[in-house]
Amino acid sequence: MNKNVEQYELFKRGEVRMPSHLKPEKEEKAKLYKNKFIELLSKAPFGVPHVMWLLLFFAFIWYSIFRTEMTGFEILISTVSGFFVWTLIEYTMHRFLYHTETNSEGFLNFQMSMHGNHHLYPKDPDRLAMPPVPGLVLSSVFLGTFYLIMGTYAFAFFPGFMLAYDAYITIHYYQHRVKSPKYKPWKKLWQHHKAHHYSNPYSAFGVSTRFWDFVFGTMPKAANQRKKVNVKAVA
Repeated sequence: MNKNVEQYELFKRGEVRMPSHLKPEKEEKAKLYKNKFIELLSKAPFGVPHVMWLLLFFAFIWYSIFRTEMTGFEILISTVSGFFVWTLIEYTMHRFLYHTETNSEGFLNFQMSMHGNHHLYPKDPDRLAMPPVPGLVLSSVFLGTFYLIMGTYAFAFFPGFMLAYDAYITIHYYQHRVKSPKYKPWKKLWQHHKAHHYSNPYSAFGVSTRFWDFVFGTMPKAANQRKKVNVKAVA
């Protein structure tokens, strides 16, 4: 049995407060890869992917309007649908891909590279959004899949999907770098993500919305939401 599975069992029994491989370090930043090129590719100053996804959104909306035969209503519905579907994908990937305990060393290494390192260094400003290169590869896979499923409508569905992703990385960045806002709905969202990082990594999988945690019963306990954590930035 791998250590991460053992830690999960200890956490479930209340014998540890946080699995060791998900416990936040005191350091804000860390060098994760010995290879300088891979280390560089693993970082992304927030403004870079943010601008990239917004440009992609406008490019596909323009293409949908002027280069396809879709009506304005069809474009609107497709875009809104794409936005909504992302929120489910966000929840699903976070819960079932990044937080599924595994005895596979290869899968665990994948989880740590894609998400576990973020739990170890949750306030690292250069690792709060997927870097451009893997981001473009993964978004291309999504676009291709959408096109196979819905044909031309994918050109309007995809920008909505990516706009929602951009909203997700924006919210996620500020959750880790800015103190919890006083506006109640935002404050609850900040506390929701803080509970995921510092109280129970097996709950509160939604980042941009708590909706799917309500639907699937993975809301953190109220006590965890209210728990005070001695950190400068809310996570």
